[in-house]
Amino acid sequence: MIIAPDNIHTRELFYRITALWVICEAFAGGIMHGIKIPFSGLMVSSLAVFCIILLAWYIPSKTAIFKATLIVAIFKLMLSPHAPPTAYIAVFFQGLMGQLFLNKSYFGLSAIIVAVLSLVESAIQRILVLVVLYGNDFWKAVNEFIAKVTGDKTINNYSLLLAGGYIFIHAIVGIFVGYYAAKLVTSSGRWKSELKNYIIKDNTYNNEPLITRPKKKKKKLKIIFLITWLLLLAFYLQSQFDAANAFLPKDKVVQILVRSALIIIAWYLFVSPLMTMLIKKALIKRQQNNKEDMNATMQLLPEIKMIFQQSWQLSAAEKSFNRLKFFPVDFCFIDLRICNR
Repeated sequence: MIIAPDNIHTRELFYRITALWVICEAFAGGIMHGIKIPFSGLMVSSLAVFCIILLAWYIPSKTAIFKATLIVAIFKLMLSPHAPPTAYIAVFFQGLMGQLFLNKSYFGLSAIIVAVLSLVESAIQRILVLVVLYGNDFWKAVNEFIAKVTGDKTINNYSLLLAGGYIFIHAIVGIFVGYYAAKLVTSSGRWKSELKNYIIKDNTYNNEPLITRPKKKKKKLKIIFLITWLLLLAFYLQSQFDAANAFLPKDKVVQILVRSALIIIAWYLFVSPLMTMLIKKALIKRQQNNKEDMNATMQLLPEIKMIFQQSWQLSAAEKSFNRLKFFPVDFCFIDLRICNR
């Protein structure tokens, strides 16, 4: 039997929720990609927020979320050593928002605020990467290109509309995640009767190594960067052979390409290694001061990783959107048995 005892102690419950958050950060993306869940990045962020909301509801300590955030960041360093500095920024931002805003007095509203801010931050972070990488000329080029393709001269800033729409989608998802997560945890008392048949009997996870040597993989450029460069190259070639009907001036295309190449070289050779080194140094120092917490969380990870995977399989009886709604209920009930508290 791999469920927690019915009278699970608050301390153990803290470690189980923290371990669940670690799984969401370190493994959930790969698991969801493997079982072909769409929008896995947005799903992982949403699950992380869900774990923070669980901590706020079930752990009375005022510093529980901050403590869990440090543990999750340390495990992310151990389990995903090649994660970029921006990934740690997202983890700490989510934890900070949960620590600052989640309050049982207005739990539903505070959960929505935390979810919206966390997912919007993720969207803004991606947009800022594009802004820094390609500069203002790129966004002007996007506006000019769309204006020529559509022939519409009434809208001057298409890039702003695209960025705003992207952020808006994340905000809407955040509202749903915050509302649904708060509703789940506050009504978890009835799970015992509704989900009594959902118990996993499997001990094979004990023999599976949690941390393995990472296989050498060829570094792949993010698809959005590759597509952008190919488009810019196509525009450059068009301006060379048909300057009169060029979508973008040749000089502007060259400037954007050179800028992006220089920034990427600087990021991968200097900025990212320096930031990663500083983050590692700070987290390793914290790890030495939190050995007991790390060991307690580590012991739970294989079990909870298996629960996460099999919970998705158990939710297969539900269809489409209902499956995504049922999935968090399933793994929380099986993992935590918080319905019995």
